Amino acid sequence: MKHRSFGRFMAESLEGLILGTLLLLSWPSSRRWLADWGSSPDERARVWPGDALVGPEHLTLTRAITIAAPAEGVWPWLLQFGLGRAGFYSYELLERIVGIPVKNVESIVPEFQDLSVGDEVLLHPTAPGVPVAVVEPTLDLVFGGTDGSAVDSTAPARSWAMYIREVESGAVRLVLRSCIEPVRAPNLAKRLSAAIEASIDFVMEQRMLRTIKRLAEAEGRSKGGTPPP
Repeated sequence: MKHRSFGRFMAESLEGLILGTLLLLSWPSSRRWLADWGSSPDERARVWPGDALVGPEHLTLTRAITIAAPAEGVWPWLLQFGLGRAGFYSYELLERIVGIPVKNVESIVPEFQDLSVGDEVLLHPTAPGVPVAVVEPTLDLVFGGTDGSAVDSTAPARSWAMYIREVESGAVRLVLRSCIEPVRAPNLAKRLSAAIEASIDFVMEQRMLRTIKRLAEAEGRSKGGTPPP
């Protein structure tokens, strides 16, 4: 298995720390921008498969990026997602700071390509896995369940999904869509916690999108595909 170089690890760690600090200092003015980062109005307005896993009154975050690779070249990277698998393609240092012992993989690993509805994918070593709700090869990978411990009846239901949609020959849009029910009985502490969580989610997800783009495009070039524009 291939892992990122030490130089890239250090550069991305610094980037993540700086970006996270700037977002926390600029909250809430940055809230709307980071919620919709990279996505088009059509992608935000569209009803996606994972939306039905939560109630009608839910908060929605839609982030996206264009990848100069076919859907078949992007899909294997998504299937590997998860702790104990290929990792999260994000800032390893920040993940380790919050207690996630992850080492992100930068190659396609055959043993991580088996994922079915009902499987659970770990996000944190001490938290329950999130169930896989939809697997539509080269199109949709949806996770759905409660946010936090399954025994916490106050935890809001949520879905988190990755969608691949072709936009032209040899290029796709990778869309991350998160739907979550509003926090019950909100108070100042919970609103502050939600603000911090939203900023952290954005920092990690934009890096994940950018890393998958880099890996998928590099894999395509190594196989003699068309270089990205």
